[in-house]
Amino acid sequence: MLAGAPGWVQALVLGVVQGLTEFIPVSSSAHLVLVPALAGWERHGLAFDVALHLGTLAALVVYYRRDLCSITLALLGRPSAEEPALYRRLAVLLVVASLPVAVAGLALGEAVEAVFAAPAATAWLLLVTAGVLVGGERVHRRRADGAVAAAVAGGVGAEAGGMGRISWRQALLVGVVQMFALLPGLSRSGLTISAGIAVGLPRPVATRFAFLLGLPAIAGAALVELPELDAAMQVSPIELAVGVTAAAVSGYLAIALLVRLVSRAGIDRFAWYVVPVAAVSLWVLR
Repeated sequence: MLAGAPGWVQALVLGVVQGLTEFIPVSSSAHLVLVPALAGWERHGLAFDVALHLGTLAALVVYYRRDLCSITLALLGRPSAEEPALYRRLAVLLVVASLPVAVAGLALGEAVEAVFAAPAATAWLLLVTAGVLVGGERVHRRRADGAVAAAVAGGVGAEAGGMGRISWRQALLVGVVQMFALLPGLSRSGLTISAGIAVGLPRPVATRFAFLLGLPAIAGAALVELPELDAAMQVSPIELAVGVTAAAVSGYLAIALLVRLVSRAGIDRFAWYVVPVAAVSLWVLR
């Protein structure tokens, strides 16, 4: 029954899967590999995956439009900009943190595509994601002290939601960790949020920085693939529109959900989802 689903239904399902799992730390790339494999669908191709990522990029832009507007006004030197020095520094931090994944993406493109063609390898990497989620929270809890508690409560670094307390070292470390999320199964949001809290950032600050860092990463990946999208696209325009719209809407909802959740508790609970998914996938694909 699943194998015979119409193309637009497959596009809808994959769009919702991409939107939800891009931001909830369970690896969207893994789900885009494993869902078709488990359902008996043919892979829609990398071009379709890139198009779905454009949908989640739109969700990020809409959700963080105020931050993006403040960064733009600060860089343009507009007098109406709020905290211009802070937002100019944040823009540079995002550029610096984006360099590792940009270099790795250009250098390892073919190797990464090979892993996308190996569902079993993706399932094993999901287990790595689970370990990172648990490990990051444990490191964070061990390092928690009065300064971190004050920042969460709105004390130290309260300007612009606490973004002013991110150091160059912390931003670069988060960027280096993001580099590994090129591989399917390694959640970009899971790795970057976990890295942020492990290096001492409060959860809300780590989450916000991780999502803003996703903007250049997703946009850059799409830009690299754009010249080949028309020739490589394996779906109809209707299926493409359905998938991208579903990714954008579900992605926005996923961001809102995770931001609220992380402000109250850790993200290690998602490991309880990732581990069974990986185990079932390995058993089915054996």
